[in-house]
Amino acid sequence: MNKPVVAIVGRPNVGKSTLFNRMSSTRQAIVHPTPGVTRDRNYIEVSWSGIEFVLIDTGGIEVNSHDSLLQGIRYQAEMAIKEAAVIVFLCDGQDGVATQDIEVSRMLHKTFQPIILVVNKVDNILREPEFISEFYRLGMGNPIAISSIHGLNINTLLDEIISHLPQYKEISPIDEDTKDERKKNQIAVAIVGKPNVGKSSLINTILGEERMLVDNVPGTTRDTIDTLITWNDKEMILIDTAGIRKKAKIEEDVEKSSVLRALAAVKRSTVSVLTIDCNEGLTEQDQKILSKIEERGCGCIIAINKWDTRPLDEETETLREAYANFIREQIPYLVFVQVIFTSALKNQGITRLLNLIESTAQKHRKLISTGKLNRAIEKACEEIQPPTIKGKQLKIRYATQVKAGPPIFSLFVNQQTLFTPAYSKYLMKKLRGEFGFEGVPIKFAVKQK
Repeated sequence: MNKPVVAIVGRPNVGKSTLFNRMSSTRQAIVHPTPGVTRDRNYIEVSWSGIEFVLIDTGGIEVNSHDSLLQGIRYQAEMAIKEAAVIVFLCDGQDGVATQDIEVSRMLHKTFQPIILVVNKVDNILREPEFISEFYRLGMGNPIAISSIHGLNINTLLDEIISHLPQYKEISPIDEDTKDERKKNQIAVAIVGKPNVGKSSLINTILGEERMLVDNVPGTTRDTIDTLITWNDKEMILIDTAGIRKKAKIEEDVEKSSVLRALAAVKRSTVSVLTIDCNEGLTEQDQKILSKIEERGCGCIIAINKWDTRPLDEETETLREAYANFIREQIPYLVFVQVIFTSALKNQGITRLLNLIESTAQKHRKLISTGKLNRAIEKACEEIQPPTIKGKQLKIRYATQVKAGPPIFSLFVNQQTLFTPAYSKYLMKKLRGEFGFEGVPIKFAVKQK
């Protein structure tokens, strides 16, 4: 059974992201005093009293704004409202009832779902009556006074939420073992790249809906947004991230936080998809992002996006191959990286991208038996003899895989200094070809024995 959805909505800067983080016991949403930091719908699973539901954080609703970015934020909030089984309407107790609160309440009165009016920033429960009395005029029933920062009355709010969930008493308690096993098998996919290369558009095309806010203004995405999908009966978590610019160009604290979260998304990913604009090619900043991906050890795919913007008379397989080779020539140290061509706008290459993500994740987690591994290394050593330095030849006595995700192999040799970078590169190439480790980094732990 699908988990019920609970949406937190309200005008800007009333503490929605702080409440989202408090209820989910995470720091998934960026919290900053600047209005408009949250822009997309941010989803997370929450459990209370053995009941699970999906919580959505939304951007601040500005009902009458004509700004395209703010209209996009409002659209994302409206989509969350349509999806929700329960709506948490959050207001600011310090400010009292604002004009924007009244505008949002009029919008919510047109819905049919249960609405829980919550008054935030009530840090002194003894003064609760004076804070909440004027909110009765919004016509939303009895307000619940809370403090998201201090955690006051959050339990009361959660109890109220689950009381409104459809058939909540019939939802089975969480099986933690099943939950852990499910998370273990999920494929985390970080969609990363510079600003405005089409990362959010790519995810929207995969989902078949405008889940992520898309605008021509660089830096539209702020939070890292996790979206769970199923592909070929496998669960994938698509992580939309903020565009990563050069450090010198990062000015706002919010953007610094966004970039750090984007890099953290790479660290927790099984596969990272570096999205680049085909009209710009692989830039210096892209190469720096690739170095972070290599450092993490996750699988890597370069998605050359906006391919539909190329002149039609240039659209040939030969051109694609030449372009892909040109990209690979710029990153000779990352021979394992796979290249694919996409167009989020035209829905081109999306199925192939998802299949490539799935196969790359499988290779990332692959385990090779010790017998097969040693036979492959013996064969490689027969084809090209190990190096000899000052009359002493390298001997690989034994090998075993000690870890997957990424694959790490322990090699026991007669002398570590004889294991040259050139021969290491050769062995990696042979193992990649023998066992199908395309798209995945291979690491050696060389030990003297």
